[in-house]
Formats: sequence, structure tokens, C-alpha cells
Amino acid sequence: MTVTRRDFLLGTAAGLVPFGSSTKGRTERLHRDETTPFTLGVASGDPDSSRVVLWTRIAPKPLDDEYLKDTVPVNWSIARDSAMQDSVANGVTYALPSASHCVHIDVDSLEANTEYYYRFTALGCQSPIGRTHTLPNPDEPVDDYKIAVVSCQDYSAGFFTAYRDIVLRQPDMIIHLGDYIYESGGGDVRPYPVQEAMTLTDYRSLYAQYRLDPDLQDAHLQFPWMLIWDDHEVVNDWGPSHYLPSSYNKQLTSHDEYLVRKQVAIQAYMEYMPIRRSRHDLQSNTRIYDQSIIGNLIELNRLDVRSYRDEPVCDLNERKHFTPCVDTNDPSRSLLGSDQETWLIDGLGQSRCTWNCLVQATVMAPLDLSRGDSVLYEADSWDNYEYSRDRIADVIVEKDLNNVVSLGGNIHAFYAGIMYDRQKYIDRKPILTEIVTTSITASGGDHIRYNDINDRLHENPGISYFENRYRGYVWLDFSPTAIHVDLRVVDDVNHPQGTVRTLTKLKILEGQTGVSLA
Repeated sequence: MTVTRRDFLLGTAAGLVPFGSSTKGRTERLHRDETTPFTLGVASGDPDSSRVVLWTRIAPKPLDDEYLKDTVPVNWSIARDSAMQDSVANGVTYALPSASHCVHIDVDSLEANTEYYYRFTALGCQSPIGRTHTLPNPDEPVDDYKIAVVSCQDYSAGFFTAYRDIVLRQPDMIIHLGDYIYESGGGDVRPYPVQEAMTLTDYRSLYAQYRLDPDLQDAHLQFPWMLIWDDHEVVNDWGPSHYLPSSYNKQLTSHDEYLVRKQVAIQAYMEYMPIRRSRHDLQSNTRIYDQSIIGNLIELNRLDVRSYRDEPVCDLNERKHFTPCVDTNDPSRSLLGSDQETWLIDGLGQSRCTWNCLVQATVMAPLDLSRGDSVLYEADSWDNYEYSRDRIADVIVEKDLNNVVSLGGNIHAFYAGIMYDRQKYIDRKPILTEIVTTSITASGGDHIRYNDINDRLHENPGISYFENRYRGYVWLDFSPTAIHVDLRVVDDVNHPQGTVRTLTKLKILEGQTGVSLA
């Protein structure tokens, strides 16, 4: 049967999108039809102008990691058409029990800025047909590029309705800024498979449960993803050799147990994400930071703010807040680590794209949480690494870079504003624009937090917009003259049939720092 592009986009072609893809009347199903081994769907990611990673998992019983014990041959193919007739590459790989039967195909020698379709075959069954897209060549003129930016999706806290809206809007790419899973559930909307993930089996079961969500599956099916991690993929507020205990972490572990826990959490992440396998080396830190160039329009510098950071300093109170002390300005300390920092400083702006983006997990500018003359910051934030942040500001000034935009998440709130070159100087200058997305489902607090931040904007001069009361995502429409920003919100993530609307429209004009209403 020939499948038209329109059929694909609407998700109505027989056999194309599995498990009842219609968004009307969809209900959550935790256990899928076991006649197919492709219960978790397919995904693509890590695209560049000639390569893309294709992913699937062979899982007749996706929540039982021990059910399938044998190595399974998996055929794969990629084509220019959705009917899979115009094939450009194919092959055979093997789904291994040691990798939870996940497979990653790193397809190269593809054409730039081209749409492709792909499919897997295993155990006598065919997977749904996925769609992906390579990036334009560096320096290729690009007039329009749309990105959906997402973060913080706690399965227990609500339904992933935002992804259904993303599918309908058809971005060129999805960027996930971390907290793809939560190591323990913080809500009571949907049941959680583990009390708190501690073992490799625990983390794998969380990824399987999340990927059973039909809206998340559809979003992976139709678009290439770029991903970085934050903390909950491992444990709340983690670093290379430490973590800060919290309400999410009910079972405290010794230092040695934590290091093993971190290792298995990273292993599960790399198994289940459509990320190039060459990034993964369990004997050393996994390098997920990288740069991607989208024509002459966008430079994306993806950062890892977890794997290389120094431990937080100053006297942390019971809520992990701190008042700045001399150690926060210690030049030897870094949030990114010396190697990643050097990589960023050397490469930032070298592409000469219109827009230079820092893709990282949280807010960069200071965010004072205390009312009045006192200052209180979150220990896990950039504020605990003041000198590290200043070094990035310095290079933006030294290179005279315009149109630098930081994309962040983590704080479960929409945030828009600016960062200055030096926070304490009277003659400081705005050097980058910040856009932070709210969470997909994780709670952002109530009117108390909203009123507190908005009543104290004079204490946080970088903030232009703050809204924590809604769940959703950020939609970015890049052009050579502006970035148009839609803050998309779900009316109620507690119900699977929630509706989505645009809360606010913002814009960033080329050559200017900061946001304005669109």
C-alpha cells in the first residue's frame, strides 16, 4: 500500500503508527499488544547533515526485562519515501540481552536537509515506519527552522499531552533538556513501576514505562531528537562523585553505592535514547556535549552540566539553598569542567550562524530566592559556580558575539530574560537572551511562587517573564531576522484529553538582546 505524506502526518495510515494513533478518545494503555516485539516504537536522533541514529527495542513484554533472553537479529532499512520503496541503506544488527535488546543504527552518507523514513523487522514482525530528517549543510541558507523544546517529564505527575500538540504542529526537531525520567515518582496521577530506581533493572523499567506512553511514542516516531540529561535520569542534584539528598531520594546510598547507581543509570539512558553509541564509554565519563550546525541559521552548543561539575560550596541549608561566600568565586571551580569549558569557549560562534545557542539544563542568570536585602540561591544552579559563568560571559564579550541565546529547563517554569556580562558591575551590559521552558508534567508550584518571583522582579533584573503555574513546552521558530517564541500550555495534565493553547507569544529580534511581546 502506498502511504502519502499527508497520511503519515495525520497518523492514519494502516500499520504506520501503532496502537491507535488517533488523538481523539485515546486512553493510557500500560500493556500493549504482545504480538509485536516493537511495543516501545521507534525513534531517531543525533542528526547532522549526513548522519542520523535510528533506535528501537525488541520487547514483546516491555516491562519484563528478563522475558527475552536470546540475541535477536534485527533487519533495518531507510528510504526516501514512506512506502519504503526508494531504499538508500539497509542492514542487519543484533539486539543483545546485555543492552536490554535496544539497537542503535548510526546511518551515514545521507543527503543533507532531506527527509527519510525507516523501519525495523524482527521475529517475523515489522515495526511502525518512522520519519526523520538530516540537518542542512553548514553555511547552507536556511530561512525557517522550528524546534520544540521540552523538559522535566514526570510520568507519575500527569499525561504527556504536550507531545500530542507537538506532533500536530510538526517541528523540524525536538530538543529535550533533561529529566526524561524521574528516579522516583513525585505525583499520583499515573502509577509508577518502582519506588525509587537503584539498579539497572529499575532504570530500564522506568524507560520502558515512559516509552509505552502513546503521545511520547508518536513524537519519537515523527521527528529527530537532540537530547541532554539533567539530574533525575540518575538521582536528584547529582555530580560526578556526589549528589544532594532530597525528597526524591528516599533511599540514601553510600558513596560507593552511588557511583554504581550512577553508572547503571547512565547505561540505561544510553540504551534507551536515540543517541550515537560512540558517545558511551562506561570506563570514563560519557560525553554528551557537542555542537550542531543548522545551515547558516543556528549553532547549537549542547552542554553537560552534570558530569564534570565541582561539588557545591558555602553553607547549604536544609533546602539546599546558600548565601554566596568567597568559594563561589574560586576560579578553579567549574560547572562544566575544564575540558568542556575550553571546548565551548574555543568553538562558540565559530560557525558564524545568525543565532548562537547554549543548550543546557537550567537558568544561567542569577535567580535570587530571598526577599529583601539578603540573597539566597539554589546550590545546584549556575549561581554556585560564579567564576565559571563569568568565563563564558567573557568570551561572548571578547568575540563580540551577537544573538546568543541560552535554552534551559529544570525550574518547572517559563522564564525569559537576559544575562549580563558582570552581575555586580554598575555598567554591566546584557550579553545573552534566556528562554527557559516549563515542565511537561512535573509540578511547578502554585500562586505563592508565582507571586513571590513577580513581586520581586527588581531583585532579579534579568527576568522579563516568569510563569510557573502551567505545564507545557516552548516552541521556537527561527528566521534570519527573529526568533518567535510560543509558550504552549496544557490546561490539565491530570487527564489524557487535556487541551493545549498558546499562553504568551514572545520574540527575540536579530541584533538585540532580550525578549519582547510578539
